This record gives sequence, structure tokens and C-alpha cells, in this order.
Amino acid sequence: MARQPSFQALTIKFNGRAGLIISEISVTSAFDPRNPPAPLPQRVATSALWDTGASGSAITPSLVKDLGLTPIGKKVVTHAGGSVEKPTYLVNIYLPNAVTMCGVTVAECSEQAQFRFILGMDIITLGDFAVTNVKNQTWVSFRTPSTESIDYVVEHNKILFAGVGRNDPCPCGKLGADGRPQKFKKCHGA
Repeated sequence: MARQPSFQALTIKFNGRAGLIISEISVTSAFDPRNPPAPLPQRVATSALWDTGASGSAITPSLVKDLGLTPIGKKVVTHAGGSVEKPTYLVNIYLPNAVTMCGVTVAECSEQAQFRFILGMDIITLGDFAVTNVKNQTWVSFRTPSTESIDYVVEHNKILFAGVGRNDPCPCGKLGADGRPQKFKKCHGA
């Protein structure tokens, strides 16, 4: 069996502005890929919503049925309509570009027309997640684990203040407590 890489990444591209981020995934009942059972559990392809407003991932009853899953417990799920206790299941998730998440606990959610799985913040925060829109193309990128912090303000300032010396007055015009121009290194160059 091929060794699973420690770093995984994917990019999903949409034409225009994406109102929803939906991608194709596959799901199985949970198993340890280092010691897979024989035969392997059924793998079901489906659509998933990437939902930054969901604290946890969720699965629809129809997908639970297709996978033949057995509940492992219960969880109180809070949503716009209130709170309700739902069964939980243990699954493996296969995202685009072979990005794999094993042993994920998911709660059951109501049936949806466009997707049968919700990728919540429990998955999204395992790595870095970015959404960009350049030339009317939406790109969604995800990598796990995080390899560095992403700070668009730092990137913006590097471009905006290119060529400004550390001891030069900051181009933003900020004044120090003494009324003199603030040095760049103590303002936007920090």
C-alpha cells in the first residue's frame, strides 16, 4: 500500500462567483488505511457543501443508508430552527486530489437537494482554506496540515510600501507621540 503523504492539498475552480462551494467527494465507513479490512467498505461518491458556518461535518440520512452506517452515539445539533439531538457516525472522507480524512465523527442532517454531505469547520480548520476570485473565476484551495500563516495584510503592505526604507517616515503619514512622523519600521513595516 502506498504511504499517505503528510501534506495534502486541493484546488476547486468555478467559473464566475460561486454562491455555494460544492465539490465531489467520496465517503466510506471508517477504517484504518494502514490496516484495511478485506473486503474494503463500500465507497460512495456524492456532493459536499464546504460550510464555514457549520461547526461540525454532517451526513444526510440517504447517504447513511447507502453506506449502511450504524450510529456510534448522539449529539445535540444547533441550527437556525433550534437544537435537536441527532445520531452520529464514524466515516472516512475522500476529498478531491486524494485528500483523505480518516475517522471523522459526523452528525446526521436533513436531506438536501444539492448535496448529501456538509464539510464543517472540524475539517476546514485542520488546515488552510482560501477562497479567491480573480478575473471572475472562484478558486477554493485547501491544504492540510497548515504549513505557514497566511496574512493578506502583510502581502498587501509589501506591495504598497515596496522601496520604503525601515528608517524612512511611514508613507501612511502617522505621527508619533512627539508629533514627528512615525518611522516605517515602527508602523507598517513592523
